[in-house]
Amino acid sequence: MLNQLVKTASGALIAATATMANAQNVQLNSLDGGMTLTGELIEFDGANYQLRTVVGTITVDAFKVECIGEACPSRNDGPVEYSISGSSRLVDSLFADLTTQFGEEIGGAALRSEEGGVSKLLLRNELGEFLAEVSLMGSDSTDGIKQLFDGKSALAVATRPVQPDELATATQAGLGDMSASENQKIFALDGLVAITSQSNPLRAVAEKDLARIFSGTISNWSQIGGPDAPIQLYMRAPDSGTGLIFDELIMSPAGATYSTGINLLETDAELAAAVASDPLGIGITSLASVDDAKVLAIRGVCGIQVPATPFTIKTEEYPLSRRLYAYTGNTVPAQLNRFIQFLETEKAQETIEASGFVSLGESLQGPNEQGLRYLGAVMPTDAEVTLKQLQEMSAELSGADRSSITFRFAFGSSRLDARAQDDIKRLAALLAKEETTNKELLLIGYTDSVGAGRSNRSLSQQRAQQVRNALQQAAPAGSLDRLTIRTLGYGEISPLSCNETENGRRINRRVEVWLRDTVTTSQ
Repeated sequence: MLNQLVKTASGALIAATATMANAQNVQLNSLDGGMTLTGELIEFDGANYQLRTVVGTITVDAFKVECIGEACPSRNDGPVEYSISGSSRLVDSLFADLTTQFGEEIGGAALRSEEGGVSKLLLRNELGEFLAEVSLMGSDSTDGIKQLFDGKSALAVATRPVQPDELATATQAGLGDMSASENQKIFALDGLVAITSQSNPLRAVAEKDLARIFSGTISNWSQIGGPDAPIQLYMRAPDSGTGLIFDELIMSPAGATYSTGINLLETDAELAAAVASDPLGIGITSLASVDDAKVLAIRGVCGIQVPATPFTIKTEEYPLSRRLYAYTGNTVPAQLNRFIQFLETEKAQETIEASGFVSLGESLQGPNEQGLRYLGAVMPTDAEVTLKQLQEMSAELSGADRSSITFRFAFGSSRLDARAQDDIKRLAALLAKEETTNKELLLIGYTDSVGAGRSNRSLSQQRAQQVRNALQQAAPAGSLDRLTIRTLGYGEISPLSCNETENGRRINRRVEVWLRDTVTTSQ
């Protein structure tokens, strides 16, 4: 029914029929024929109609109605056949499942078929009308992005961001800036993990040793606390998403090059299976592909040891966290545009989690689960920390829960990065939905240890205030009125990674989100 498909700008569901004498008038009929809505067409974004009616502005799901009138735009402004290219683990499995769920979301179905060795999904609405034929072209991130640039696909999904040379190629091809929000979407998270066989006695590996292991400088397990036996190396190709991220975070900072004795595997799943069956093997793969292998914790150069968990990956405190990207060109078919919006929904994010990847959905941890921050604060470090500062921070966090939403910044800057800008909208929507009476939101800034302690404390406060300003701009009018928001800056006193490395400093430059109940006393 149409009353399930429309909502006013304020978010309240409404069923109404409004007639307005205007040349831009259109009539929207629900596909089941049960309801009709008439109004002035204000905007069509490929997924929703926005109408001005006598009861206000109403947004309607375009895939659940029929539009009648001369002003009606075509829902198929782009081709009705398009391809999704990129990482095989993402395309052939995750995005096949997501497309199937999307078909259900719009009231129809996505029927799978094979044609010429290519897997296809036929997308239909609830009346069985053909909307799109989606071809799944799984390979690797590099090939997937190239296929997007060559016009062979409309959506590329990758386990790493576009590289500088790819950005230049996209601009030359007239696809625009691939790093801009209109072309790039972070839809999930993952972590690269060092894995061994379950029979290997090691539980953790030093971050600095990973480069030495995969360059061949360390070639025997006894050099890192294991048995006296040669190390067998397993890795994806250097130009794969896994290879590029590992090179960026581990190999390049150490000035290391790969050993010629590495066994290269085509997929993360194949790599995990090979390592799991080799008692002397070690490999780098996706957390989502571990299967029967054992995951090693990563120990930083300062001794901080961080396990790979959904929470540490969501906060990006695990040093080998990575973001998963979806890329499009300037022209996107209406059905694909709606699908990209669907990736942000709770249903899609649940599917992402079920597949082994890490969703963008918020999770909470209490202060008792945040022991890493206190351990990092008392370990030998160049950070300027006093007992009074630690006591002040501990008092503020007492009784509060930390959100996995964490905002990060470039060195010396209070400018939010790409993921942070999306998370601002996500946090604003969460706070608008949840009951915020007698709640206090703490936005707490931290820095790396570069610079003077006093200056860093001021910078961390500035970053927390920047998040507050962005949050208030993104939130629906009046939605935060009942919520107490405080900004705090603690500078460099609570490192969650080692400041000795650039990646560690990046992790420490953050604003954390904490929520707690406020206690009121009667007079």
